[in-house]
Amino acid sequence: MAAISQEVRERARLLGIPEDEGLWTWIPQASLGAPLPEGWDDFFDEEGNKAYYHGKTKRLQRTHPMLERFTVMYKKLKEFNDRGGKVESAKKMESMLYVIMNELLNRCNRELPPNTPELLERCTLLFFVNSSEEFRMTNIIKTAMADYAEEQYDVMVTTQTKLTVQNFIDRVRKEQIRMEVFEKPDATVMCSEYPDKPAVVKNLVTFDFYSLEGFAATHSTGKRRFHETAKVEQTVCSIYPKKLATCEVDNQFYSDDGYRFVLGKHPAMRSKHLKILGGYRCQEYSDKRADVLTEDTLEFLSWEGYFKLFRHKQLMGRMYNYLLTIDEDGYFYRMGQKLPPEETSRLVDKARFLAGGGEWASFTDDMHDAYWYNLRDKVVTKTNPYFSY
Repeated sequence: MAAISQEVRERARLLGIPEDEGLWTWIPQASLGAPLPEGWDDFFDEEGNKAYYHGKTKRLQRTHPMLERFTVMYKKLKEFNDRGGKVESAKKMESMLYVIMNELLNRCNRELPPNTPELLERCTLLFFVNSSEEFRMTNIIKTAMADYAEEQYDVMVTTQTKLTVQNFIDRVRKEQIRMEVFEKPDATVMCSEYPDKPAVVKNLVTFDFYSLEGFAATHSTGKRRFHETAKVEQTVCSIYPKKLATCEVDNQFYSDDGYRFVLGKHPAMRSKHLKILGGYRCQEYSDKRADVLTEDTLEFLSWEGYFKLFRHKQLMGRMYNYLLTIDEDGYFYRMGQKLPPEETSRLVDKARFLAGGGEWASFTDDMHDAYWYNLRDKVVTKTNPYFSY
């Protein structure tokens, strides 16, 4: 194993990662040069120490907010490994992964579908992913395994090159960091007086956060009446206030879970226009806005992402023939005709559910027939479960 630089050692200490735990060295390495999350600024206080401030939520802290997310990711992965996987070292992890990938390529050599639920489950354990809960990350690993099998098999057949797994490890870890760190939203700022209510104001003297109810209860009398305050700007779910909102319907804000809850109670709400906050994002290029929704695969894609996948449609077993275009206001069009809100709502809700991973993963058996494996319950069905969603 390569020597660990002093910079990485210092960053490991800052993140609370023991220096002698080489299994986790990739986390402090990846955190070097991490940018500030959107909305955060840094400055030097009166004592010359660097501090971080969020202009909308009025958070003020000494710890780099992105490094906090790296620490949370480390603790989450380590806890799962301690509880289940028990991978002891990077070398052991690589050797166990080598065995899995060798089985994957052996199946390719026998002209069988490379991946199976058993191989997927073994692989997720090595990356400390709980497949029973983390459906999106599990499906990402499943896709990476299929891509790896295709690429590595071609290389081995043409060049007789020895099997390597480091590129696969780097790819999966990059996805873990993207999901657990860079795409992780800041937590909702909650009221100091009523912890179940989101904050709307910050007391600039005591530095406490308050909801309207909390502020009224603590600032109606006494010296606090004259304390200067600042507005806290955050868009939270009207059903689950501890979650940030992801969509807006009829001037009400909802998280994904909140929206589905309300739909269950009031199905007629599908007749209202569903607006996704921040717009739809391309599933192939996450930094780009989605221009289309593929009706046959239910994927949000930019034009670049669409043409990339269309070129590989035969290889991937998908068609990408039917498209809905999306305008800047989030309205959908089929061949130039605007879709009614009810149809749009159903398609978007199902597509976003699938984009989040979903608990059913599709496989092909040795007879080349499709089946679906439930990641939560570990059961198999021959009937596509998403048709009934």
